[in-house]
Amino acid sequence: MLLIYVLSSPRQQVGHQAGAAKQIDVLKQAGSVAFARVAKSQALLGGREAVRVVVSGDVDSLLGVVALMNSVTTNARHPIHFYITLPSAVIPHFNEWVSKTRLHSVGLTVKPHPSQVPQGRPHYAKIFIKKIFPHLKGRFAYLDPDIIVQGDISELLKTPITSTQFAAFTKDCFSATRHRSLTHQFHYSSHLNLLHPAIHVLRINPNTCAPNTGVFVSEAQLWANASHHMQDLITTSTIKEPIHSSMADEGEAALLAVIYGHMAPLPRAWHLPDLGARARVSFSAQFLQSAKLLHWNGHFKPWSRKAAFSDVWLRYYLADPSGKYRPARISL
Repeated sequence: MLLIYVLSSPRQQVGHQAGAAKQIDVLKQAGSVAFARVAKSQALLGGREAVRVVVSGDVDSLLGVVALMNSVTTNARHPIHFYITLPSAVIPHFNEWVSKTRLHSVGLTVKPHPSQVPQGRPHYAKIFIKKIFPHLKGRFAYLDPDIIVQGDISELLKTPITSTQFAAFTKDCFSATRHRSLTHQFHYSSHLNLLHPAIHVLRINPNTCAPNTGVFVSEAQLWANASHHMQDLITTSTIKEPIHSSMADEGEAALLAVIYGHMAPLPRAWHLPDLGARARVSFSAQFLQSAKLLHWNGHFKPWSRKAAFSDVWLRYYLADPSGKYRPARISL
């Protein structure tokens, strides 16, 4: 795995430190302009405009991408348009797979990861959504590929977002699947190097609960504004003085830093996280069914042998016609 660090001189570091807070204020003002587009996007959801869903995956999560798409379309009451970004080498196989399933007629735009997305880290693509999809406009939902949607996705996109907020996220330090003794691992202090000059100037409370960034709702221009600052923060990170802690990387740290204090809350029913945190997670069938979005973030993915509730994920699994990709439970 190759990571490229951009080294900056002390003079550049000072410029970033002095300008960081000012840039956040500029982003707030830009958000006021983009907020008009947010209101328009909310109004259009009352009609039949396609609901926009962005997903970033890779060779290890391709099974998840297809199952996620199937779950969204199966339970949607509005047309859907997917914006999928993958490593370029995977795209031909993915297109062939989708073309031979019930998803063949679904709205779909597929683009390769840009060079800024390190191999094996598809989550970096969140920062470059507008670069990858320059024609993306209006409201969208971003979903990680280890997700199954059980509700009508258009409901999620109606989540209120104000002009001072960049997106809506879930803060899940005390989620139903997380042991309380481990919640300190999910505070901002566990993800960021708070002593880094560009982070320190943002005055982040280390005990603030960090959001789960695998699910969020935003508006294309609002997110583009925030993304510019995320990219600036990444350039201040060096090997000797990174912006992130050992539990995160530059991409996740930059995203968390920029959205700090500028997040709307997602409805609880629309994010049941940490299903992949342990091999066994105990929930009643009724509780699991009531959740509109299931998220297997963590080590145990629903296409692996030991994942909790993989039977729910398998309901939406669409077989790869070539047989190359199979869930572990039904591999030959």
